[in-house]
Amino acid sequence: MPKKLSNKEIKYLKKLGERIRRARKEKGITQVIFGEKAKVNHNLIGRIERGERVVTILQLHKICDVLEIDLLELLDFSEKNPS
Repeated sequence: MPKKLSNKEIKYLKKLGERIRRARKEKGITQVIFGEKAKVNHNLIGRIERGERVVTILQLHKICDVLEIDLLELLDFSEKNPS
């Protein structure tokens, strides 16, 4: 049985999802097209963007490749990179 996520973990997933959604929209890509390019089901993309899904490092790698963004930048939640 999976453990329940803490409020901090949920907040982190939502923030990550918001970043992914913003980057996708800046590229002008729908979730369906994005999912096809990243080889990730578009329903899963939606769940990731809403912070409802714990994303694997391999999925993040595919997402970053399609969005042409650096994985480290995407995951930088320091105060110097608040977005």
